[in-house]
Amino acid sequence: MVSVALLKSTRVPQGAYSGQDFKQLASYVLAAEKVRGAADLTVDITGHKRIQRLNRRFRGVDRTTDVISFRNGRPPALQGDIAINVQQAALQARKMRHPLKREMRLLLIHGILHLLGYSDYEPLPRRRMFKRQNAILRNWESKAR
Repeated sequence: MVSVALLKSTRVPQGAYSGQDFKQLASYVLAAEKVRGAADLTVDITGHKRIQRLNRRFRGVDRTTDVISFRNGRPPALQGDIAINVQQAALQARKMRHPLKREMRLLLIHGILHLLGYSDYEPLPRRRMFKRQNAILRNWESKAR
């Protein structure tokens, strides 16, 4: 069973995401990654200032970012928190010329993959992670239509 709690700590543009979509997508990602057992996720839709504070406090990096993930507990249980910067997502969506909702989905997938041990700090693991997140999103979008 996958439990997803959604929080909003900033203003969110209408249509940026839906709670039902995020919950179903999170379940889909975990199934695609063959995660067994219960998962308990908290997703905070936030902005530049809050995510910068989280990044500075927990990673020692004093700048904003698009998504940040924190794994809580020990395997096999999957418990984690994901903060998604909706303001940064909007900038990235414009740059990539796709809807904000798609960028928000991509960042949710990215955050979950971090919780599962994927890394984007080195070139090779970064390519692997981005390839996987893009494949999951494409598959999700093809099934959602």
